[in-house]
Amino acid sequence: MRKLVFIAFLCFCSTAALAQTEDEQAKSGSVYSKLGIGFPVGLANTGAQSMGVTGVSYNESNVAGLANPAHWGNTVYGLGSGGVSIRSYSATDGSGSARNADFGINQFQLQLPIVRGKFGMSGSFSPVTESSFRTYQEDVTYVGEGAAQDTVLYGIENKGGGGANRAELGFGWKISPNFSVGYAASAIFLSADNTFTGVFANSEYNPVSYAFETSGVGFGNRFGAQLRLPKTFGSQDALGLGLSVSLPVSIDAERKKTSGQNGSSISLTDSPNLGDGNITLPMTVNAGLSYHPSRLTMVATEGTYEGWSNFENDFKPSESNLFVDRYKIGLGFQYFPYITGSDKFLSQFKYRLGASYDTGHLEIQGQQINTLKFSLGLGILSPGPNSNSSIDLSFDYGIRGTNSLNLVKEQIWGVRLTLNLAEFMFFRPKLQ
Repeated sequence: MRKLVFIAFLCFCSTAALAQTEDEQAKSGSVYSKLGIGFPVGLANTGAQSMGVTGVSYNESNVAGLANPAHWGNTVYGLGSGGVSIRSYSATDGSGSARNADFGINQFQLQLPIVRGKFGMSGSFSPVTESSFRTYQEDVTYVGEGAAQDTVLYGIENKGGGGANRAELGFGWKISPNFSVGYAASAIFLSADNTFTGVFANSEYNPVSYAFETSGVGFGNRFGAQLRLPKTFGSQDALGLGLSVSLPVSIDAERKKTSGQNGSSISLTDSPNLGDGNITLPMTVNAGLSYHPSRLTMVATEGTYEGWSNFENDFKPSESNLFVDRYKIGLGFQYFPYITGSDKFLSQFKYRLGASYDTGHLEIQGQQINTLKFSLGLGILSPGPNSNSSIDLSFDYGIRGTNSLNLVKEQIWGVRLTLNLAEFMFFRPKLQ
């Protein structure tokens, strides 16, 4: 039965992803990702995302984890993870509404033991910020005077994409049976574009376009620690405490402007807010508490702090007053009935649910752009008798922003699919 469910689920998800990528409609994400270098994307373990938390306070032995470098010291077998997501946005303001969708590739990670259960390493590629937006505005202007005056109807499309991504390599060390530490170094790659295109109703006027392209590289450092306290209140329970700190990152960047008309283009780097500059990403702190009443259940509450009030962007100094410190709190629950070995159908899965509240990193006209999100997850185990690999399917629903002061309020639906590979390296078969 488990094998049939696993195969059917893979076929369904592959078909859904293909249908999304072949959609001919324009795709974009949150309109708020236009500001800065995109909307921040937090580091989180794949299963924890279904619970509204990051997973910094607990370790799932058969699933690769990014939230806390200290977890890598517990690695026994080779682990890998990667996935895709589909998000739909329904945005409204005082003048209208719009719907759009965004298909994205999530983080990828490879986690390996160096000394089994004592010292491990992790290599990963994950997003830091994401920018994906599109706006369109129509207006009218008048050219000339008197009898020669011409009424010109035009539209301006503004769209952008890209963001910052992290390539990271780190190590975790299990100092004692209940305490681990870890460190990771990373390179942050920035690539973002912002394009404006003007079109006219009158064919006598040629379309005009120009684009801002920003790119750069910076280097980051991340530290983590985890403390596990078994038998805290009973003979089978355990309490977990976790902390990770990412230091600020300074990105040496370049911004250029490219203008195009009638098939020709020209690039500029010597105008104001162009050329070489610096972009500083803030410090991030993740901390949390988890409690396992038994092997089957767990509840966790975790929080994130990001010091966006210290964000600096030499290319957009006018936006500096829009950024504020970001706080996020989440509460999640998981239930793993498959551990009991029951052959009942509903006992063959992992169940997760949770909620989170994010104050946001933006404050516009005195209104913080906060996000309330609810999450639900289902884990499907591999049909192999000796395999701990799994597929995680996560569903999200969130509300971001407000319609006050003619700002944009977004309703966000998301589906995330992650493949978790376990024991694919350093596997020691049992003696026959």
